[in-house]
Amino acid sequence: MKPKRTSIKKEIGHLIIFTAVFALIFTSVSGIFSMYAIREESAESLTNQLRETVDGLVEGKASLADSRLGLYSNYVITLSEIISDMYQNPENYVPKEVLPPDAKMENILSMQRYFTSEEVKREDVLDELCLFGNLEGIWKPIINDHSSVITNIYLANDKLMICCDANANLAELAPDGESYYDYRNMDWYKIGMSAEKKTATFLKSYLDSYGRGLMTSCCAPIYNNDECVGVISMDILTTDLNNSIIDVSLGEGSYAFLVDADGDIIASPYMKRNSDEFINIISAKLVGPDLAEEMLSGKRGVERTDDEIFYAYAPIESTGWEMVISIPESLILQPIKQMNDRIRITIIMFIVIFVIVGTVVLLLGSRLAKRFTEPIIALEKDVEVISGGNLQHKAQVRANNELGDLAHCVNSMAVSLDNYINDLTRITAEKERIGAELDVATHIQSSMLPCIFPAFPDRKEFDVYASMTPAKEVGGDFYDFFMVDDSHVAFVVADVSGKGVPAALFMVIGKTLIKDHTAPGAKLENVFAEVNNILCESNSENMFITAFECVLDLVTGELRFINAGHETPFIYRKGGKFEEYPVKACFVLAGMEDMVYKGGSCMLEPGDKLFQYTDGVTEATNADNELYGMERLNKILGKVGDKTPNEILPEVKADIDAFVKDAPQFDDITMLCLEFKEKMEK
Repeated sequence: MKPKRTSIKKEIGHLIIFTAVFALIFTSVSGIFSMYAIREESAESLTNQLRETVDGLVEGKASLADSRLGLYSNYVITLSEIISDMYQNPENYVPKEVLPPDAKMENILSMQRYFTSEEVKREDVLDELCLFGNLEGIWKPIINDHSSVITNIYLANDKLMICCDANANLAELAPDGESYYDYRNMDWYKIGMSAEKKTATFLKSYLDSYGRGLMTSCCAPIYNNDECVGVISMDILTTDLNNSIIDVSLGEGSYAFLVDADGDIIASPYMKRNSDEFINIISAKLVGPDLAEEMLSGKRGVERTDDEIFYAYAPIESTGWEMVISIPESLILQPIKQMNDRIRITIIMFIVIFVIVGTVVLLLGSRLAKRFTEPIIALEKDVEVISGGNLQHKAQVRANNELGDLAHCVNSMAVSLDNYINDLTRITAEKERIGAELDVATHIQSSMLPCIFPAFPDRKEFDVYASMTPAKEVGGDFYDFFMVDDSHVAFVVADVSGKGVPAALFMVIGKTLIKDHTAPGAKLENVFAEVNNILCESNSENMFITAFECVLDLVTGELRFINAGHETPFIYRKGGKFEEYPVKACFVLAGMEDMVYKGGSCMLEPGDKLFQYTDGVTEATNADNELYGMERLNKILGKVGDKTPNEILPEVKADIDAFVKDAPQFDDITMLCLEFKEKMEK
């Protein structure tokens, strides 16, 4: 059923009224919501101010902790690199053996050694003990300079541990005077051994066994070249550092705390100095699971929870911990409650304005629609006349606005269409004529090239097969083969620069000249020299020809050849495979007058073959702009060497087509294959 037709006047009138009413509704609703948004924005403004303040504070606190703890992680990485150098360059260090624990050294900072078990003997690790003794002069100054933070430094491998500590009595002395301590299942050793090179890792906080407060360990792997051979670790006292960081006051109910990578609070104003009863933020439901995940992923932000608490958090990069500040929402939103009465009054004002403006729009909409549509209706009638085929008709709208411009464009379009139809008729006829002529040229060119195979059915001494696939209707490549005399046969493969009709015409000239000058007994050097000079005389288009010609003596098997800038041929020896035959390339034909050409020769035995081609073969390009290339040509020729010429060329062409696929052909593809089958009897 055909829909009911409505006039453009009514549609524009409805559009104006609808647009105006919609705009009023949208504006009014937006205004009402804006009032509510004012309250939210005020809260948001206050919240954002607090967010910025607390975000900067928590970031500053995190940066402070990171800079301090980063110093110790740098110590560990540097010590790891020093020990790696000891492994790699032991000759640079004076032997200084690390001794077992000595009761006389209690409470005195010293280096001590421990073996993992009684199976490890001093003699087994003496080289390392004497090497690591050089670390004492490095470790002691570090511990002394940071005595309130660094309690000890130690390195370990699968056999021994070297420790620098005033309290490191980790085991009783054995009868043999040595001390044993198997630490290989400790977290610091396993994590350190599995860490990446030059990477320091902070472990979970724990309570110091000597009652000094919270501790953490920072460990890094030791590498000997690319092999991890041990771990360097440092114990760091963090209680005083944590207390200085969490000292925050933003109002009643606000406080700061530190969270480790497992979600345990390791420092807060509510923790006792020597407490190891950590509160987990997830299990204690201090924050929601989503916020906890954000915190533990090492991100930075400020978020509000369902219990009306704001949490600002920032990562301490060097440890994987998170600095958190908690602030009650009640500190922020109290001023917002006073705005509710003012919002109600503003809403009433919007309703009154909506009623007044809506009435005015309804009264004026009809008049505006009529004023806008009358010129459009007139232009519609003019377009109907022009579209009916009267291209001489002119639109009569004279409005000085976009409609007047549209009428002018319609008149110009009618004139352009009239001219275009006339030109299209003429161009179509010309294109059909050129197409017909190119089709004739294609057939003429094809007929000029030998295309009947076998080409010499009465000659049993040789066989030849050739093909030429032009990139356009006509091409610039050509091949030829002909009997010079009863015992000599000539073969030519050439490529004219350029494509299309000019190249095809130049090809005809070149092919004819080469054949005419290849007389019995003529030297190929003289043939190319004469043809070159003739081509240069009338070469106003500066075209040139790369050409390869050879003459086979059917009695002796001698193959004389000459190459004018053409591709390297392939020769197949019976029982072998096709291989590139190095032929010196002379200058191209038609490039410069009086050029001297030098040829060469080789012997063919019965069963040998010659394969020649143009650059359209190796430069065939696929959709990824990759060239077919010599490597692929070598590969396919290696597979078909034992076949006949009329079998070889189709397989090479099929391999090229499989490589190129649907990509357009940019150059002519020409190939020729000669097989010397038997010698001619004299």
